[in-house]
Amino acid sequence: MIHVLKHVESITQHRDRSLLELGVASALFELVKATEVNLYKVLNEGDTPLLEQVTHVGTDGLRFNSEFDEEHEPTPVTERPEMEACVNQVQIILRHDEANGLYVHCFPISLERGVLGVLEVICTRALVDDDLGTAEGFLGLYRNYLNLLDYSERDTLTGLRNRKTFDENIGKILGNIARLGSDGSGQRRRPRDGYQHWLAVVDVDHFKRINDQFGHLYGDEVLLLLARIMRQSFRQQDKLFRFGGEEFVIVLRAASEKEVRSALERFRRAIEAYDFPQIGQVTASIGFTMIKADDTIPEIVGRADEALYVAKESGRNQLANYEQLLAEGRVSVREQPGGDIEFF
Repeated sequence: MIHVLKHVESITQHRDRSLLELGVASALFELVKATEVNLYKVLNEGDTPLLEQVTHVGTDGLRFNSEFDEEHEPTPVTERPEMEACVNQVQIILRHDEANGLYVHCFPISLERGVLGVLEVICTRALVDDDLGTAEGFLGLYRNYLNLLDYSERDTLTGLRNRKTFDENIGKILGNIARLGSDGSGQRRRPRDGYQHWLAVVDVDHFKRINDQFGHLYGDEVLLLLARIMRQSFRQQDKLFRFGGEEFVIVLRAASEKEVRSALERFRRAIEAYDFPQIGQVTASIGFTMIKADDTIPEIVGRADEALYVAKESGRNQLANYEQLLAEGRVSVREQPGGDIEFF
């Protein structure tokens, strides 16, 4: 019992999701004497959900979070029938791998937002009684803690990630870029999959006018509906933030500026085409930039913010890319001040 409580104490001291996941996986690996424990996120894209491995603990060591980025691309859940059954039926699924003499246990990780992931526990025997209870107990602890983190990390109005989680998320991206290291010539290596990270700042056009003319309740409804359109327009692994007021930020991975522009333009058109109750048409302006290896957070946001300024000055309801504006001479390289960035 004392051993279990030590694991609980270790897990509950974490405020970082990756370390929380690693703590749960490590505890189960030790307590139920597993061969390996893996945690997968479920990404709902298109018709077939995808599985993205985010944590591994086994006899070969442990890995988590960004260490999988370049090695494990998300795979369709249909390639793992036991995982698919676990996600669809929201129940524990056991598969006996007779060829290797292993038992694969799949536990659904479900919150109010649906099944967000699968915890896979692989053992040389089927879990029963105390061991099964231990696994379910730690999974319940993990779910409860995720709910608490969700509450503290998400904007209360829209449910999107809030401002205080932004620095942490961008810091992880920059750390992952740095982890790639150099190719020996002093040049940063490009990710193997060719994808880069991009940041976009979104601002609702004439939002003050909406609040003044229709009232703050209708203004809040605009923000709620815009957040819904945002979720529908981007992939689950794209990170969506509300910075407060009418300001939003999107962080996404894409192979080219053209791909980013296409995704953001699709989102912009979806907002423009939506019939907002009582108000009618609402539009938004967007500025975006690529995240580079030697960036700081203020530099990234500052570039996207400057592109947003150009989009608004050019008539609103449009996109602007900082790198393109720089090439055209419409913005200049400038010293980025420290501290918080203020948006329009």
